[in-house]
Amino acid sequence: MIKYLISLIFLLFLFSCNELNIDNVTDVVENSTNKIEEIIDNTKEDKKELIQSNKIKTKETIFYYIGEPYFIEGVSYTPEENYNYSEIGLSSFYGKELHNIKTINNDTNKVTELLGRHKTLPIPSMVKVTNMENGLSINVKIIDRHDDNAVIIQVSRKVAQLLGFYKSKLATVKVEILSDASKQWKSVANSLNEENFDETISSAPTDIVSIEEIDEITETNDETKAIIEDPIELKSEKITDFKLYLRVTGFENYDSIRLVLDNYDNNLKFTSEKNNSAYDVIIGPLENTEANNLVSYFISKGYKETEILIE
Repeated sequence: MIKYLISLIFLLFLFSCNELNIDNVTDVVENSTNKIEEIIDNTKEDKKELIQSNKIKTKETIFYYIGEPYFIEGVSYTPEENYNYSEIGLSSFYGKELHNIKTINNDTNKVTELLGRHKTLPIPSMVKVTNMENGLSINVKIIDRHDDNAVIIQVSRKVAQLLGFYKSKLATVKVEILSDASKQWKSVANSLNEENFDETISSAPTDIVSIEEIDEITETNDETKAIIEDPIELKSEKITDFKLYLRVTGFENYDSIRLVLDNYDNNLKFTSEKNNSAYDVIIGPLENTEANNLVSYFISKGYKETEILIE
């Protein structure tokens, strides 16, 4: 637009230096003015279209996320949609260090809500988490990734409190995906990012509805309201006594097993078994904390394939 303004001024200057023809000058001015107005209109329209096309990109809406394969301390993980997922392992929890922190898909971590972080499940998705030590179970929404090889899931402080392992820090848990609820969350997350999601229509006229004893309803405090709107379904299941073991794979021979274990604790109970050309070692029974520490220890020694077992 500035370029055409300069051209207009230059033309007027030329006419002023020569014999003026009023008709010609008028034509030039009108043509230039029309051109400038056209450019302004086109610029406004282009800007409007650009804003509309980038509408979703500029909004911080929650979106559906799976992600590419990645590594944690050399251990490979491949995120995927797995609606048959069921796994037993250790769980830890996160506290105020992640409260109100954005997740990988623009959600928000809340330590006071029923949320969790998982290394491979879609975000968001829903899982049932059962504490294998007391039988308590609860449904948890997965909203983020975590970077701890030793645990299969990190839950919010609230979940740890409800499942009874807030003081012990760790628990042996079973994590099962809830396929229908997870698919619904996928649909919701995707719909949030549709182009016309924010467009609304005027509401249709409705009949007047009277509510009796409205004062009693409005006097309900926030805490009671939260309980009414979002009930927590904590379930209890029958469990049997079990023992916790750790399987580690990839040893060349028995001597390598003995060397690595002796450097950690030569009193550990273990058995070894041949697995093709390599050896596996099964260590236990173990406490949760010891199993957690052993996973980190073996990974640091280059043995990256570990698995929690229970009997």
